[in-house]
Amino acid sequence: MSEIFINAALVSAYLACGVMPRERTAFEGVKFDPVTGQSWARITDLPSSNDPAGLGQSAPDERLGILQIDLFHPKGTGTAPILGDAQWVLQYFSKGRRLEYDGQVVKVRKSQRSQIRTEELWQSVSVDVHYIAWIFPQ
Repeated sequence: MSEIFINAALVSAYLACGVMPRERTAFEGVKFDPVTGQSWARITDLPSSNDPAGLGQSAPDERLGILQIDLFHPKGTGTAPILGDAQWVLQYFSKGRRLEYDGQVVKVRKSQRSQIRTEELWQSVSVDVHYIAWIFPQ
């Protein structure tokens, strides 16, 4: 399959998770302006390695990476709403979960969250979904 299908599997899974609607999500390469006072999310695919998974021309390439899901809530709304969203994402992207798009399989290796960060208007937390996928030669 391809990098495009890996990314599509990750984005499709994020949308299926339902933590934020499409309209309140910043996708890579798409203009987005958050609405003050309304929670929102940003997703970023962070590929980390591309190595052969075997020997010979028919061996697949192994792709490792992280889908970073940044969750933003209005500053001053407490920790329960943002931690609840983070827990929702962590439960959806559980270890071993199989994501698929048009024949491309992506497996979740693990998921973890960051500390809560506070900015001028927002408090945020990142959920990192570590994944693995294989791209087979055509």
